[in-house]
Amino acid sequence: MKMVKIILSLFILAISANVKAANFQSEDPNNSQLISYDSVAQPTAILECENKKHYKYLDLINDVLGEQSTNVKYAYEGSDYHMVLTDFDISIDNDSHYVKKYFCKKLTEAIKIGTKFFIAYLKGELRYIYSRYMYKYDFENNYAVDLMDFAHDLKALIYDKFPYNYKHDLIKFRQEPENEKLKKKAKEFFLTLMRNSSLNIQGYFIKTRSDENFMYLNQDVSLYFNITIAPFVVKATYDFEFPEFEVIEEGQAPLKKS
Repeated sequence: MKMVKIILSLFILAISANVKAANFQSEDPNNSQLISYDSVAQPTAILECENKKHYKYLDLINDVLGEQSTNVKYAYEGSDYHMVLTDFDISIDNDSHYVKKYFCKKLTEAIKIGTKFFIAYLKGELRYIYSRYMYKYDFENNYAVDLMDFAHDLKALIYDKFPYNYKHDLIKFRQEPENEKLKKKAKEFFLTLMRNSSLNIQGYFIKTRSDENFMYLNQDVSLYFNITIAPFVVKATYDFEFPEFEVIEEGQAPLKKS
């Protein structure tokens, strides 16, 4: 079976908000096509306990996650691998007293801003691990061990270092409320989400290869992962599958997954 490769001129970034794109080339260099890989549109918050009174606050959180994911690609470039997230779920323990006390009408603005802080923090840490850590991993030859190492590193960045950084006011955001009382409540809700949440991300790593002129993305089988992290939890499973892609015409916006 001939290996088909994706060749990157400059690794064309997503044409639409949530799609990764690249030039596709078979062995005939004159027959290039444009390929898009779909990433998840936005993180989705879910509640651990069924409570109809909490649904409107869950909707509020998910609305903010959607707004903060506009023109955001949950796909990341690296020198050895590219990573595409296909699922990104945030599970909130709404049975916690600390969560329930925020689920009230008078604190809706604090919920909105605290959720903005939360997703900004998560996006920043995902970018950081991908820009600084990926050289460590060999997902072709040592995939089981290195995937678990990746999961532990992700937990360390997102959850383990958080208490110290929060306590010493080392986590900064571009836009914070001028109202000090609102800012305090929003940061407390951010803290509450960090202490009472777990993250599940699913997706795949695509191996890159380079020659003198180009960087390639392999279109053959890739490492798919399912990672769950929380303050005291790290889980990771894997499988090998072929990434789903879409061939499009030059200048045509890729379709989103339905």
